[in-house]
Amino acid sequence: MEALAIPDARERLRQGVDALVDESIDDVSTHALGKDLTDIRRCIDRLEAEFVRRLHRFDRAHGAQADGGVSTVSWLRRCGMTVKAAAYRVHLARTLGELPATLDSARAGRASFSNATMIAHLAEDVGVEQVRPFESILVGAAETLNPGAMRTLTQATRLRLDPDGVLADDNRAHERRWFECEQTYGGVFVLRGELDAEGGALVKTAIDTLAHGMSRGETRSGSQRRADALVDLAATQLRSGDHRDVHGQRPHLTVTVGADTLRSGADVQVAEMGGVGPIHPETARRIACDAVRTMVTLAPPVGDAPSTVGSTPALPLSVGRATRTIPAHIRTALHLRDQGCRFPGCDRPEAWTDGHHIVHWADGGPTELENLVSLCRPHHRRVHEQGWSIHIADGVAVVEPPP
Repeated sequence: MEALAIPDARERLRQGVDALVDESIDDVSTHALGKDLTDIRRCIDRLEAEFVRRLHRFDRAHGAQADGGVSTVSWLRRCGMTVKAAAYRVHLARTLGELPATLDSARAGRASFSNATMIAHLAEDVGVEQVRPFESILVGAAETLNPGAMRTLTQATRLRLDPDGVLADDNRAHERRWFECEQTYGGVFVLRGELDAEGGALVKTAIDTLAHGMSRGETRSGSQRRADALVDLAATQLRSGDHRDVHGQRPHLTVTVGADTLRSGADVQVAEMGGVGPIHPETARRIACDAVRTMVTLAPPVGDAPSTVGSTPALPLSVGRATRTIPAHIRTALHLRDQGCRFPGCDRPEAWTDGHHIVHWADGGPTELENLVSLCRPHHRRVHEQGWSIHIADGVAVVEPPP
């Protein structure tokens, strides 16, 4: 009877899936779709657990070798799995096969498959024999807790059962830390890395603190806000951190740009950022709004040599003293007046702002309070690179979108 029942069950399963696939959902309400999604996900979890149960028996009986396969992992590629996915399933089957109460709960749909796998990972870390006495408690938790709470419980359980192993894992994770910041051919930087739990939590907390929605009209995605927060962290650290001088100067970004290029309406000429390469003149204008400025007079190009920055070796005739485009006393007054970014609706504090010249100093705009406004980096970029305008009217910042 069993040989007949299993094919019949498989056929009913196929028929059920076919019915779902063929069903039109054009007129189904979102409420009904939500219930469908919950039910389908629960069925998928149960099928995953049943797959693991059958895989455990198949693997233990060397079914892959009997069917001409080299190993269970390689045989599972017939199921459309990658080697990595197949290896994970085999590993999971060998562990959950030794924890029948956990597997039965997932097969019955009482515990989610993700919660059941957390019990399996705990058993892999400390050994199945150490988990068996607590399996009933863990299964009860798996049937009631959400995945986040279940992860905390299994981590705390491991700490009680194997504190030395947890410490050793923490030390290994710390030794594996790495970070790279590489520039692509197009000039974009790609960040990649891995941090241990403590370091990752510190970085995430700092970024999340700064990545909150800043204004009522916030249009940036969460990932964009986190990217801006990381840049703000770096900018603030360079601005106020205690760093060793490099060649007699504090670490900083250097932008080299012709004086004419900074003027509005000038012909587009190349500006260069150290370590990056050519940048748009409007980006150079934004950075020059609030920077340390050094005026350098160069000898005119020889013959027909192009006059763009960095195109030919330059011969400096004179180098002026470095001065801030916004002196310290005016910056103090600006911070006292604005108390942060003045873009309507923005609540970014003054520590995260630049001083923006409403009429750029390169166009003859004075460096006075009446011609200055505090803007955070995203809103400063919106004014320069994205064409917005801002001015102060009766003490209120007024912005206008680009034409």
